[in-house]
Amino acid sequence: MTGCSTVRGGSRWRRALPRPTARGDRECHCGMGADLEARVARASAAVDRHDLAEAEALLTGLVAEDVPDSRLRCRVLIEWSWVRGARGDYPAARSGLTDAVALAERAGHRSLECEALRELGIVLRYQGEFRLADDVLARAVRTASEIGDFLEAGQAQFGRATIAHHLDQFAKARECLVAARRAAAAYQEGGGTVEQAELLLANICREEAVSARIARDFDAARALLEQARERYAGIGRRVGVANALRELGAVLDQVGDEEGARRRYGEAFAGYLRAGRRLGAAAVARRLGFLDLVAGSLRPELYARAETRLRQALRLAGGEPTNRAVATRLLGQVARLRGRLAEAEALLAQTEAVFGLDGAPDGPHRGLSAVELERGFLARDSGRPERALEHFTRALALLDQDADRGAASIAHHQIARQHVEAGRIGEALPHAVASFTLDEDDGRRLGDPDDRRSFYLGNNATYALAMRCAVRAGDGRTALVVATAARSEALAAFVRAGARLSPGLSDLVARIALITAEADPDGLLPGLYRELEHATSTELRQALSSSGTGVEDVLSSLPPGGHALLLDVMEDDGGTCTRVWLRAGQPPLVDEAALPGPVLEALSRYADAVADVGWDPQNDDLALLGEAVIPAGLAAELAAAATPPPLVVSTGGLLGPVPVAAVRVGGRFLAELAQLSLVPSFPLWIALRSRPRRPGTGVLAFLDPGLPGAAKERRALDQALAPVTSVPGDRLRAALAAADRFSAVVVSAHGSPPAVRPGTHIDGAARAGLAQALSLAPDDQLTAADLLTASLPEAFITASCWTGRVVQVVATEPFGLPTAALLAGARWVLAGSVDVGGAPAARIMASFYGYLRDLSPAAALHRAQVDYLAWQPAAPPSAWASLCIIGDGYSTPAVRPGDPEEELWTSSR
Repeated sequence: MTGCSTVRGGSRWRRALPRPTARGDRECHCGMGADLEARVARASAAVDRHDLAEAEALLTGLVAEDVPDSRLRCRVLIEWSWVRGARGDYPAARSGLTDAVALAERAGHRSLECEALRELGIVLRYQGEFRLADDVLARAVRTASEIGDFLEAGQAQFGRATIAHHLDQFAKARECLVAARRAAAAYQEGGGTVEQAELLLANICREEAVSARIARDFDAARALLEQARERYAGIGRRVGVANALRELGAVLDQVGDEEGARRRYGEAFAGYLRAGRRLGAAAVARRLGFLDLVAGSLRPELYARAETRLRQALRLAGGEPTNRAVATRLLGQVARLRGRLAEAEALLAQTEAVFGLDGAPDGPHRGLSAVELERGFLARDSGRPERALEHFTRALALLDQDADRGAASIAHHQIARQHVEAGRIGEALPHAVASFTLDEDDGRRLGDPDDRRSFYLGNNATYALAMRCAVRAGDGRTALVVATAARSEALAAFVRAGARLSPGLSDLVARIALITAEADPDGLLPGLYRELEHATSTELRQALSSSGTGVEDVLSSLPPGGHALLLDVMEDDGGTCTRVWLRAGQPPLVDEAALPGPVLEALSRYADAVADVGWDPQNDDLALLGEAVIPAGLAAELAAAATPPPLVVSTGGLLGPVPVAAVRVGGRFLAELAQLSLVPSFPLWIALRSRPRRPGTGVLAFLDPGLPGAAKERRALDQALAPVTSVPGDRLRAALAAADRFSAVVVSAHGSPPAVRPGTHIDGAARAGLAQALSLAPDDQLTAADLLTASLPEAFITASCWTGRVVQVVATEPFGLPTAALLAGARWVLAGSVDVGGAPAARIMASFYGYLRDLSPAAALHRAQVDYLAWQPAAPPSAWASLCIIGDGYSTPAVRPGDPEEELWTSSR
């Protein structure tokens, strides 16, 4: 976690477009008055164009003149003050606007009084006098409401919302923005100009996005900012566009898209400089400095650039309190990270002085919380751990934790770290869990899968600390919740909801199939598969709810006498395996085990799909793997069981590519000791178990006659599960589109080894993700993408090489043939995790089909593999253990034979 709170800064100078003068505001004038009005009009036009130099030149003489027309005099004061404020001369702007308010009030120019009050409120806000600014803007709202000026009322309410954000009054900010929207609607209904309404609505959208960003509703923030940018661009407001881009950069930064954030910040900075807006440019320089500061942990040379940017922010707008406070605090952080601790302490004292507070504030104060957080880091670096804990605790106390979730997560995380370093795990755990919960709740809300992955990586330390605290505290319940977070979450939610993918995805799948059929001379397929996986993940995420996975959810889903075992490694420590063991009537047990060097080497060979990896002698490595992944208590219960019990293994990021059945436990194979069912994650397991059972009879099959043992498999199918409806490869896709009337689909074909890294390349020999494929013919591949558009029965069986390989990366959906089949309606899949031996596989499958008529899939495969081992006890894993059940392997009856008299709608025997 970064050591910086997400304090928002960078207020913007803004001005309303010219309004029609209200009736009664005009005084009689002629001659010289007409000339004065023309000069004032030219100055106002220059202001509206943001041509500050011309406006200043025109207004300088007007301010010094004796203007008898009070209305014109008031307008001159407002325009002149606006220019002074845009130049950063806030005292002069304040003085001029104060005079304008008094003059307008005396002369009865109510509309000008509203405008002057609103502009004065903005200046006071830039001077850091937030409460006085809010009082002035509240007066502007009352005055505007009295005269029915909805535009001024909406603008003033918008200004109050920005102040509420600075004061951490998030509920009030929302109320003001709602009132501003009501005023904007009333203004439009009353015939107000489109341009003025659009400006107000754009401002409201942008500030609503700030609220959403602070609450870490990043999808809403991004949508609001895109809307704001379009509105600003539509009325030619370049500074407004820059404001929206700056906020968009902040959103991208918080979801972990550093490149996107820098790009948006750069565009905003250029826009501000072109418009002469020093304050906006300062805010961008400050945020770029923060990005360099964070990146400096890996590239220390960036600390110097961060310091340069932050000092640039002070040069551009050092007089604006928020900019001064945030830039100074970040400079203190840079000083600490560069070892200048005394300088860091002095800069933090300067930051606190900017707030002008004596003692503790009455309520939440994000600015002071950020200072306390940084003081905690400083105390830690100075070797004062208990003092650091005091500062972190105070930083948390200064926050509205419900509203400012990001800062609260950071503070909880640091408090937990201090307790861990002191050996106080019991005190650390609730804070570690609170930090994890805040991050996970926010991460689940992200609709874009790329944002989810970036967000997880950016907050990975939160997840890792919560898991380590749970393991050390022996808290199996918490460990389960942390371990299942960001694992197949969207896939599980989609299955649980019983949803179907949209027709738009079918169109994209059809495009991919067309290119595949015509070859790919332009190299389009990798990009199209990435597009399809992104679009599919996005649709899946729409089904997400806020609920996580609990112990009771897993236990209630287990078959009688069953066990569940979660195995995983954290992304920052691939050498340590976390194990959570669950069984009915007992509390969950959690521990961790180091993975020995030979085990890591073996896992790496399987992960990289090394040729013939499953055919090597490896009993010693498999025994070491068993010791590392199977808890001693579970091993003892499996060995003592009268009959092998069900065992659901959540393979996570550890065992997905491994033939789990061949893991050795106490001198025996795991397949001998348990009826195994594998799942990428427990959330997906629970969703599959809760899926309603669907009727269906008979088997739809494609068996490649060129495969060794194909005839034997076909005879076994006919004997055990007739009737078998066969289709040729060129008709299989059409049949799969309506295959749910069967109870099983069998596709026996060559499978292709996957790419080492998912999505790296797509060709006939190396496939991954939705490009994972079965070869129906030399030039015809049935891909996982094709299965997305299918309607499958409960069983999908493909005893083919590599088809059962599921690579689980945290916060990324584990796409492949098995998971695509589950999405398409299958309840369980039989597939090969590595290279599958032809003749041995045919023998095992023949036995499997015989058992499947009366047993669950997991029990049937267990019996078939044990039978083979009795015949060939020294067989390597690829000969017998590569086949696995993925999904719910405990449904019975697994496959329903059909009526032998049923008319077969297609046959190719």
